[in-house]
Amino acid sequence: SAGVKPAAGNNPSDNTLLNTNDEVYLRGKGGFVFWMLRDMVGTEAMQRSLAAYRVGADKNPAYLQQLVQMNAKRDLEWFFDDWVYRDRGLPEFRVDAAYSRPLLGPDKNFLVTATVENRGRAGAEVPVLIHTPSGEKSVRVVVKAGEKGTGRIEVPVAPDKVMVNDGSVPEANMDNNVYEIRDPQHP
Repeated sequence: SAGVKPAAGNNPSDNTLLNTNDEVYLRGKGGFVFWMLRDMVGTEAMQRSLAAYRVGADKNPAYLQQLVQMNAKRDLEWFFDDWVYRDRGLPEFRVDAAYSRPLLGPDKNFLVTATVENRGRAGAEVPVLIHTPSGEKSVRVVVKAGEKGTGRIEVPVAPDKVMVNDGSVPEANMDNNVYEIRDPQHP
C-alpha cells in the first residue's frame, strides 16, 4: 500500500514479521501464522507452547519456533522460514491430479489420491477436501513452495470432486482450487 515502507531496505521481501513497522501487516499476517500453526500442530500442542513461553527466555528469533516444534514433535523450519523469517508472498495451490479406486474388501470403500501443486513462493500445510454424494472428508497435505504434495484418504462412496484449501490458508489465487473427478464408467 502507498506510504508503507519496509523496515529493512527497499525490498518488500525484507519486510518480515520480525522487523516490520507496519502494524496492519503484523497483526494480519501474524494472525494467519498462528491460525495455520494451530491447524498444523493441534490446539493442545499450541496451548502447551504458549504456556511455556517466557519473555525473559526469548533471546533469539527461533525461540517460539523451538517451543512449538518441541510440543508438536515435528520440524517446522520450512514454515517459519517462509512465513516468519522471510516474506515469500503467498502460496498458490491447485489440484494437479485426483484419482479414485475401489478398495477390496467387504466395506467397498474408495481410496482417493490427490496431488496438489503449489505455484507460489511460500509453503503451507493445506486441507484437501474430498466431496462425495454422501458428504466430505479431508486430509492435510504439506505443499512446499514450487513443489507438489500428495494426500490419500478412504471414503465410503466414489468422490465427485476434490478441493484444495478451505480458506484457512491465505492464498494468491483460489480460482483454480476445484478438480472434478470423472466417473471412469461415464466419461
